[in-house]
Amino acid sequence: MDSELRWEGGRWVYGVQMLTCAGLLYYRSLAAPKVAPIDKAALRLPVSFVAFQRTFLAVFFLASVADALQVVYSEALYEGYGLRRKEIATLFAVGYGSSLSLGTAIAASADYIGRKRACMLYGFFQVLGCLAKQYPDFRVLCFAHVSLGIATSLLYSSFESWMVVEHEKMGFRQEWLSETFWLMAFSNGIVATGSGALANVVANYQGSIGPAPLISATVAALLSILVVKRAFTENAGTASNLWRPLDYALQTLSDKKVLLLGWTQVCFDFSVIIFWFLWTPTLVADGREVHSGVIFTRLMASMMIGTTIAACLLQGPYYLRPESFLPYVLLVGGLSLFLPAYDHQELRVLLWCFCVFHICVGIALPSLARLRSMYIPNDRRAAVMSIYRLPVYAAVLVVMIKGGLQQSLENSTIFGAAIVGLLSGAGCIYYIEKTRGLTQEISLAERP
Repeated sequence: MDSELRWEGGRWVYGVQMLTCAGLLYYRSLAAPKVAPIDKAALRLPVSFVAFQRTFLAVFFLASVADALQVVYSEALYEGYGLRRKEIATLFAVGYGSSLSLGTAIAASADYIGRKRACMLYGFFQVLGCLAKQYPDFRVLCFAHVSLGIATSLLYSSFESWMVVEHEKMGFRQEWLSETFWLMAFSNGIVATGSGALANVVANYQGSIGPAPLISATVAALLSILVVKRAFTENAGTASNLWRPLDYALQTLSDKKVLLLGWTQVCFDFSVIIFWFLWTPTLVADGREVHSGVIFTRLMASMMIGTTIAACLLQGPYYLRPESFLPYVLLVGGLSLFLPAYDHQELRVLLWCFCVFHICVGIALPSLARLRSMYIPNDRRAAVMSIYRLPVYAAVLVVMIKGGLQQSLENSTIFGAAIVGLLSGAGCIYYIEKTRGLTQEISLAERP
């Protein structure tokens, strides 16, 4: 079907979303000083913190760009190589299997070898995977996904671990972490949208998806290595050997709140990954035609709205603890997937459900990161976060094998598992809040 006949969900929606996001940021800038009139000086972040934050965000942005560019249009690239659907599914399964095994071990070792070295290792494995991905040989592509699986594990643990530990070493206030976390999540939306747009431009120019996105990802990964080497200082944990961080991490999980937070993180990560597996098949069910690239920008804009809402809730003007509102966010996120899972409604209904889900994702990303910074000890942070990812990779691997390769799992069953997980995560955070025994709002003295 001609692209002009594909359903796009209304060209005006994206503009409204961007205006909403800008309006929230403007409201935040106006409302914050009014909430704390006697503490206006404290609302101004010091120059040293802003410089530190900008340096970290620049590196994280480069690393995220490298990851996004190699992911976007991977399936189209492999179809251009002549691979069958089962071979493509096998490659993705290899990647998740690599993250589950080698990736977890290497990412957990960051607390011993140093988080700066781990961030540089991310760039190395990313470059290796991007280079190997340009060769249309199945065995080479398997190697590429092993390398990229390791890189993914490092991306989701080492950068945040370095930032949180360095933040504390430099003596910055803990509340300021929320500012960095929401900017990290906001930049993810920008990166994802920009990467999709770049891939579209390349595809339109060349007539097909070629190596250009992979070459761009390689350049971004190399730049991230250079900037990390130049701008980051080394910080490491107190472990005496390579395997001690994992031992420390397992001991940390004996704390019920750390374990409940971990389960919530697992369920949340699983639901997000599963969504990206199933959103297109859900929209095109019954032979419907959609413009997936346009709808993708709607979803990313929704996530950016969510991160902006999180900034208002966490860092001003409201200064709420993440435990106080996160259960409701996860509850709404789970319920928003119910219609897509069990009833293929009109496309507009599905799109609104998906947008609500991504607003919840945008709120949850920095909120969960703030909770991790509160409950996970710094000297074992990377190892604990790596263990958190273990069940995610295992569950996704099962879905890839059962649903993608063997086709013995219904999409509704997979979506249902994600819904149950989000609802149980909401219960876990609610329990953490009730057992904390503190008020919802952070007192004026605790505000940044």
